[in-house]
Amino acid sequence: MSLYKRGSTWWIDVTHNGQRIRRSADTSERSEALRIHDEFRVELRRLKPSGRTFYGAIEAWQQAARRDAADEYRLDKLKKKYHDRALHLVTVESLQPAIPNTSPGTFNRYANLITAVLALAKHPVEIPRQGTPPGRVRWLTKEEWTRLRKALPKHQQAMATFAITTGLRQANVFQFEWSQVDLKRRVAWVHADQAKSRKAIGIPLSDEAMKVLRRQIGQHERWVFPYKGRPVREIKTAWAKALSRAKITDFTWHDLRHTWATWHIMSGTPIEVLQKLGGWADIRMCLRYAHMDPGYLAQYANNAKPRSVTKSVTQTG
Repeated sequence: MSLYKRGSTWWIDVTHNGQRIRRSADTSERSEALRIHDEFRVELRRLKPSGRTFYGAIEAWQQAARRDAADEYRLDKLKKKYHDRALHLVTVESLQPAIPNTSPGTFNRYANLITAVLALAKHPVEIPRQGTPPGRVRWLTKEEWTRLRKALPKHQQAMATFAITTGLRQANVFQFEWSQVDLKRRVAWVHADQAKSRKAIGIPLSDEAMKVLRRQIGQHERWVFPYKGRPVREIKTAWAKALSRAKITDFTWHDLRHTWATWHIMSGTPIEVLQKLGGWADIRMCLRYAHMDPGYLAQYANNAKPRSVTKSVTQTG
């Protein structure tokens, strides 16, 4: 039996088909760890040599097309909690405990990704999605953005400034490459397989966005926003500390995109133009910002005038 303790947690250490497999049993109780160990050994014996496994399905999905960096990150994170097994053992019941559940949105994004992976492997599994609350729009004022920008570490400051001046989503900024920008033409682009809408997006670069890019020249041959020679995978502690120092609450990185869109609308950018700039497939996604336009309804504001009702009597003989 291959069980050992690391701190207060029991770990499983077995060899299968010449490959050493170690995984946490996620328990401090030896009896529970033993039960998990025995079930895991049974699963391994059922694995088919044809490669019809969960990890095999993930690999096939990754190789089928170029995938979004955020999806690649989610799959890596999922594999730390959901260990390989034969596809016929992959069920809704086994998957749900392994899916991060910090919010309905997060859960649903993982569920959508898993569904796509298993659909390609012709092993359809439908994971019930969680209900999400109505969308909110959290955006920064000029003063709030000034405070946050100063509070951010240098590498995040550049990324955040580029995000708030282009409206690009987090994964697109973190994985942004020099091959996606033409400084002479002042334009950048997101490839179709990198876009949420699965359609290529052209991005005209503002003066501020150009300043950010010029400052990044020479830092890395491939990546525009490298950190220690590699693209940033996620933000946690430094971002949270910057928000705290700037005295900003209830704000996420994605809200930089909300801020960008809100500033556009408040400056008079038409809804249909904003849709194209932001790469939204449905204009209804932009309507959440419409109320921020000071001139959107102003032309009708004086229409509520008192009126007299004139009765018209028609006589017929």
